[in-house]
Amino acid sequence: MKAMVVPKWGEKSVLMSRPDPKPSSREAVMKVRAAGVGLTLLNMRTGSFGGEVPRIMGHELAGDIVEVGSDVTELKVGDRCAVYFYLTCGRCRYCRGGRETLCEAFKGHVGVHRDGGFAEYVSLPVENFLHIPSGLSYEAAAMATDAVNTNWHCMKERARVNPHDHVLLIGAGGGVGIHGVQVAKAFGARVIAMDVSDEKLALASEWGADEVINVKKEADLVAAVKRLTDGRGVDAAIDYVGHAETFQVAYDSLSTSGRAVVIGVGKGSIQVPTRHLILSEKTITGSRHSTRTELIETLEVMARGVVKPVIGMRTHFTEIESIFESILDEKLLGRGALTYD
Repeated sequence: MKAMVVPKWGEKSVLMSRPDPKPSSREAVMKVRAAGVGLTLLNMRTGSFGGEVPRIMGHELAGDIVEVGSDVTELKVGDRCAVYFYLTCGRCRYCRGGRETLCEAFKGHVGVHRDGGFAEYVSLPVENFLHIPSGLSYEAAAMATDAVNTNWHCMKERARVNPHDHVLLIGAGGGVGIHGVQVAKAFGARVIAMDVSDEKLALASEWGADEVINVKKEADLVAAVKRLTDGRGVDAAIDYVGHAETFQVAYDSLSTSGRAVVIGVGKGSIQVPTRHLILSEKTITGSRHSTRTELIETLEVMARGVVKPVIGMRTHFTEIESIFESILDEKLLGRGALTYD
């Protein structure tokens, strides 16, 4: 099969010929039909997530099952499936309690700790394949597996967004953030989008943002948020960037009992006066991907058209480096998408 292989961490992927994968007794092989591309992949490619090389990356995947292992009964050849990103044990207290992202025997990530789907075929444990609802395209299903379900988990469980909430999204024009705009609106919130360019903010407005803040045009970002909320602040602030300065803005923009959630993996730490934290009952937390159940919910929500994929660039999987270049140049609006025909 054709595959885009990272020879060493830190290097670009290279088109190579690899043997078609064969499933073990509890695995299945999927012919990849669509894939998503975002900034997380570039972070993984540095080697900071671990894993051995050479490696075929790619975890936002959808396609058709073409072969199943001898002990597989949950899937059959021809099933349309999306891929769950995490490799978990399924047995620990967190997995059994429906919080697989905190698995005590975590085995790593698809595309990092075992080969992913920037290739014609991918073989994975049967538990990593979830059925795609009727009517949902492969491309939309691929976007659901990270760009959308990460937001679903965040809004539902970590930020606990309600219809009366004002929600600040920092980095709202990026590949995850733009879907966060839609998910927050689906939960009934009023959305304030914050980003670095008018182009990204125009995209956020197009997909439902009620107010926008350009960080390069505002001297005081917290004051800008307070101005848009009649001085009260927001009920939830979600940071897709994750640097100290952006998460500090998220926290400082909160109203009483507000929730600050970090999704992006950046650098640094914030300053939080403990007395103020006690008196205001604010919450500071992180949000990590989603559970399998939440991915199933995300696929169903997208099948109903409540959330739609926002594609800023589309190319064949053998040309993936062109999308990475667009991400590095901060030119990509929305998510990157790969085709396989």
